[in-house]
Amino acid sequence: MSVIELTTFTVAPERTSAMLAARSGMLADFRADRRGFIAARLVRVAENTWLDIVEWTDAQAYDESSAKGGNLPGIAAFFATIDTLVSAESAVRYDDAEDGPRAVRTIAYGPEPSQVGELYLPEGDGPFPTVVLMHGGWWAAMFDRRQSTALAEDLVACGFAVWNIEYRRIGEPGGGWPGTFEDVATAVDAVPDLDPAIDADRILVVGHSAGGQLATWTAHRSVLPDGVPGARPKVRPLGVVTLAGVLDLVAADEARLGAELAEAGAQPPAGAPSPSLPDPWADVASRAHDGIVPLLLGGRVTEHGERYAAASPVLLENGGVPVLVIHGTADDVIPPAYGRTYAEAAAARGADVTFVASPGDGHFDVVDPAGHAWNVARTWVEERAAAADHEQAHLATAAAPAHGGM
Repeated sequence: MSVIELTTFTVAPERTSAMLAARSGMLADFRADRRGFIAARLVRVAENTWLDIVEWTDAQAYDESSAKGGNLPGIAAFFATIDTLVSAESAVRYDDAEDGPRAVRTIAYGPEPSQVGELYLPEGDGPFPTVVLMHGGWWAAMFDRRQSTALAEDLVACGFAVWNIEYRRIGEPGGGWPGTFEDVATAVDAVPDLDPAIDADRILVVGHSAGGQLATWTAHRSVLPDGVPGARPKVRPLGVVTLAGVLDLVAADEARLGAELAEAGAQPPAGAPSPSLPDPWADVASRAHDGIVPLLLGGRVTEHGERYAAASPVLLENGGVPVLVIHGTADDVIPPAYGRTYAEAAAARGADVTFVASPGDGHFDVVDPAGHAWNVARTWVEERAAAADHEQAHLATAAAPAHGGM
C-alpha cells in the first residue's frame, strides 16, 4: 500500500565495504528526516551493480525526499560511496485482482504519513462515479486500509473509481479528536481533484464499523456549526452506506465498548484481519479500560458532551444525504441496536434512511464481497449512481439549445 522507488547504481568493488558500512547511517537519517519513509532493501544484481528498493507511504513523500538529496551527514556519506547513478524512478504498483493486475495510485491529501489514500480507476476515460471507502478497527492505528482492498476491487469491477482512505487514528500523533475527523473531511473533499476521470457529482461514501461511524458522520457535515471539525463541506455525498457502524457513540461510551482490549491477553475479535501495525496495540490496550470511544473523543460523554454531539450520528440533525444502514443480526462486536437506533432517530427527523438487518451475518461477514450484506450495499450504490447519471443526462438535454428549420 505504498509507492516504490527503484534506484540502480554502481559501486567499485574496492568501495563496496565502505558503502555497506555507510548504509546504517543513511537509514537512520532517513527515518529521522524523511516523511513517509517505510523501509529499504538493497539487492546486488552484479559485482558492481546494486538495486535499492525503497518504500514510501505516498508519491508526495517520494518527491519530497528526492528534492532533499544528501542533506544530512549519514545520507551524504552513503551517496559519496556511489560511483554512478544508473537510474532512479518511482514504480507504479499493480494489485492482483480476479480480472488481472490493476494499477493503484497512492496519493497524499496532507503531510502526515496516514493522510493518504489509494485511488483505483476502472478501464476507460470516465467520468466515473466514485466511492470513498473508510475502514474500521476501533479507530485505532493497529488496523489500516488494507482490510478494504477486496471491496475496492469489487467496486472497480462494477465501474466505480474508488478512493480507499487512511486517516490518523488512536495510537499515532494527531489521532482521535479532532484529527481523525479533520482527516476524513479533508479526504472526502479532495475527491473531485484526484483525477479528471472522476465525476464530482457522483461521490458516495462507504464505511465499516468505526469507519461506518465516520462515513455516516459525513452525511451530516452540512449541519455542523462553524468551528467544528468537518463543517462547511466542499463535497456533498450522493449517498452513504454504513456496514456494522458504531452510530450511537453515547451508548457505546456508556457500555464501555472496546474495554475488552485492556484485558490481559486480549485478541482481535473472531474474523478480524490481523493487525497491520501491531506495535500500537499495547498503547491502546493500556488506555482502553473505559472503552475505546473516550480515546477517540478525549474523554467520556460526561466530560465532552459537545464532542459527542458533533460526532455521534444518532445525535446529528438531518444532513439531507441518503443513508443505507446495514447490520448483521449475529454481530457480537458492535450491537445492531446502534444502527437501528440511528435509523429510527434519523427517520423521525425526516431523513432518507434505510435499515437492513442482514440475517445471520457477524461483524466481518458484512464486508465479504460475496455476502448478502455487500450485495445489498453494492446494488444500492449502483442504483444511486445510475439515477444521478440519468438525471445529469436529462438536465443536459433540457439545457441544450433547440435546432429547427426556417
